[in-house]
Amino acid sequence: MNFARLQLAARALRALAGLVTSAVPAEDGRKVAFRGDRAARRSRAKFGWRGPPRAGTRKPARLWLAARSACLVLAFGARLATAQAPVLEPAPPGIEAAELSRRAAEAFAGERTWFEAELSVRESGEAASGEVRFRAWQERSSGRSFLRVLAPEGQAGMGLLRLPPNLWRYAPRTASVERVESALLVDPWFRSDFPLADLLGPPAALGAQQARLLGVDPAAGTDGAQRAFVLELRPGGGPEAGSVIAWIGIERATPLRCDRRDPAGALVSSLRFDEVREVQGRAVPHRWTLTRPGAPEHESRIELREIRFDPVFDDEIFTTRQLLQRGGAPAAGASADARLGDPGGSPP
Repeated sequence: MNFARLQLAARALRALAGLVTSAVPAEDGRKVAFRGDRAARRSRAKFGWRGPPRAGTRKPARLWLAARSACLVLAFGARLATAQAPVLEPAPPGIEAAELSRRAAEAFAGERTWFEAELSVRESGEAASGEVRFRAWQERSSGRSFLRVLAPEGQAGMGLLRLPPNLWRYAPRTASVERVESALLVDPWFRSDFPLADLLGPPAALGAQQARLLGVDPAAGTDGAQRAFVLELRPGGGPEAGSVIAWIGIERATPLRCDRRDPAGALVSSLRFDEVREVQGRAVPHRWTLTRPGAPEHESRIELREIRFDPVFDDEIFTTRQLLQRGGAPAAGASADARLGDPGGSPP
């Protein structure tokens, strides 16, 4: 997303708001002035804001109310557009955007990664609900990943296996394995706003090689006290797939925030990272909070309970037989490290 375009849009909105406020066409084509001219001020003094009464119609008043409402919306849009366009400093020379993207992804993924986490949904003023606890195994070079739900009881044992380009799902209620469309990767998972792709690989397309360095934000982070590189990532390879604007901490390339935008540049969601802890020499955000502009009171959150980088686990973990393994003996040919105990998840 080009922040210069947001600033231009803000100026255009303000100009349009001024035009709408200054005059609204009446039914007979006359120009009904609301601000600035002497006749309008005398009319307001005598008849109030609605102006002189007209026989048989109240449409001028309705037009004026509609115009004022439009002005408020336009003014709010202008302020929002400006707020979302931070003033960026030029990036120092020699910084490679693709390398920054790769380093940011390493905060969540080694060549092989195992983690246990809890997904929750929060509404404004309410306690967390819809908590889902799960474990995941990932392999970066092949793109393979395996996920097993541990709780709640009604969903425990559900499994997902990604063998690019295929995606498989295990349903414990029917004890069946089915192949599902890869489009499921971008769908919200359970009642949250997190797409499944964020759980089966680095979140928010971090690591994408099609990246562009926009500059440096001198006031990034939740406290506004961190300096961060700002990248534009193209996970789909083209403008029709939208983009991700990522804030990456300068000091250790720690992800701070990722904004998803649609092909038109409109904000779709904002993912913020905090609770950074040291794990095996990496600065790892342990809390991920996702919100959408249309429903700011609806907050989806992932909290890492434990994460391990480059653990040893058997390749049998990435098989459809393992999807069916919920307890007892491990899948045929699998080592004990790969066994999934009831309800389906032993750490490596």
